[in-house]
Amino acid sequence: MEILMGFPKNHTRSFSRTDRFKVLGNAFQVDTVGYHLSVLKNLFPAGINVLSLFSGIGGAEVALHRLGIPLKNVVSVELSETSRTIVQSWWEQTNQQGNLIHIADVQEVTVQKLAQWVDSFGGFDLVVGGSPCNNLAGRNYVSRDGLEGKHSSLFYEYFRILDVVKFLMRPVITYGTI
Repeated sequence: MEILMGFPKNHTRSFSRTDRFKVLGNAFQVDTVGYHLSVLKNLFPAGINVLSLFSGIGGAEVALHRLGIPLKNVVSVELSETSRTIVQSWWEQTNQQGNLIHIADVQEVTVQKLAQWVDSFGGFDLVVGGSPCNNLAGRNYVSRDGLEGKHSSLFYEYFRILDVVKFLMRPVITYGTI
């Protein structure tokens, strides 16, 4: 299933079959993500700074790597410890030279942390992610609460963070003295 999803063979190898299918079932298809991100290849030949929200098992990171775009700094926000472990393992196995920062809970991504990362990295070149849709679709017949559901309401966290990043990275116009 990993290969069908576009991930490297044995990307999720260290976990039970059930855990592997669960994380793969929540993942993006890497080749599709790569197609959409391919426009970035010529824009960032020296590398890219990524804020990856709801990172899962690193579909966007794997796609960027396959495109030959060096990952300078990646802040990976993912609740699942299994998924974070998979991304960390992939990072080490592919000899990534950049910095990987793991944050477990998207609600822990504060204005202060974002400001620190923007100052440290010079900003983010890409903010990517797909918030949970547990309460929106699929075979969840128990709690289809829409965007107000426990998991799907995290969609609003994506936009909160995006707004903060846009504010922190806005061009600042300074005027000299006359």
